[in-house]
Amino acid sequence: MTIETDERMAHGPQSSALSPQSFSQNWLAVAPIRPLVTPLWLGAERTGVEAGAATLARLLGVRWDRPDRAALTARLREPVLIPAPVPDDAANRLGRGWRTFLPEIGITTVALAAAVREAITAGELAVALGGDHAVAIGSIAGAAASAERLGLLWIDTHPDLNTPETSPSGHVHGMPLAIALGGGPSELAAMRGDAPPVRAEDVCLLGVRDIDAGEGRFIAERGIWALTMEEWTDRGILPGLHDALDHLTARGVDAVHLSFDLDVLDPTVLSGTGTRYPGGLTMREASQLLRHLGAWDGPIRSLDWVELNPTLDPTSTSEDVATQLLATALGERMRAS
Repeated sequence: MTIETDERMAHGPQSSALSPQSFSQNWLAVAPIRPLVTPLWLGAERTGVEAGAATLARLLGVRWDRPDRAALTARLREPVLIPAPVPDDAANRLGRGWRTFLPEIGITTVALAAAVREAITAGELAVALGGDHAVAIGSIAGAAASAERLGLLWIDTHPDLNTPETSPSGHVHGMPLAIALGGGPSELAAMRGDAPPVRAEDVCLLGVRDIDAGEGRFIAERGIWALTMEEWTDRGILPGLHDALDHLTARGVDAVHLSFDLDVLDPTVLSGTGTRYPGGLTMREASQLLRHLGAWDGPIRSLDWVELNPTLDPTSTSEDVATQLLATALGERMRAS
């Protein structure tokens, strides 16, 4: 499988084999799949995570290159490479604060927003492959620009609701959800382009367990629906998931963006990610919730799959786990249909 450059975006959407009207409103398991390879690492200020994007696209193609997965392969479109420029002196500028790489991150998020919007307009499931979670600034903007009222399902160890005033690190990958909700200064809001901010009541957080003090205040003050990992475990993985989906349905959203950060998995399951925290999802729990998401009748149109850092796991186990779960999210099942 080759990777297209962003040149495709300049020539308009390619036709899809299926129209948006020819499949259910949940596009996860049925729509044409458009991988958007986004090798951004400046939001995390840690190299290696940029390699996760192309790795996921390549391994997914390899995984589905067999006769019994022909139906999945038929849905898979050529990946589009989103520009992620890096300054020549980036290594010397690390740790200088949130403004340091905003111009470069902004180039990536604006291009990704356009690609997400184009894919959705063409009736394709937009799949943003990261890269660090700052890519969600662009993917959410593109999804929001394609909807009347966008809902967000955020499955992550971290709420990513920091602003420059509250962030302990100043890393932008800890701020994308705050930016999507209109938080932070105007320089961050500009990275959303002309996309409207998402309403706080249209967001559901699942699995958060490493919550900074400022993020906790943000959740409380905005009234954001959330289940910490403790609460989710006590409620039950599937009951908690369906509570979140029922909340989004009740809000009347006409599209849903699913943002899945691989660090929500327990480090014993996936060690190849930059912000590990104990007590995460097991492989079986993650597979179960993704299968049930695929069976939901809600309007999922776009997906983030982020924070795989292959350099942190020399065994390649993390790559395999991340790819297997991505394939599950996109409709692969153990029993061939």
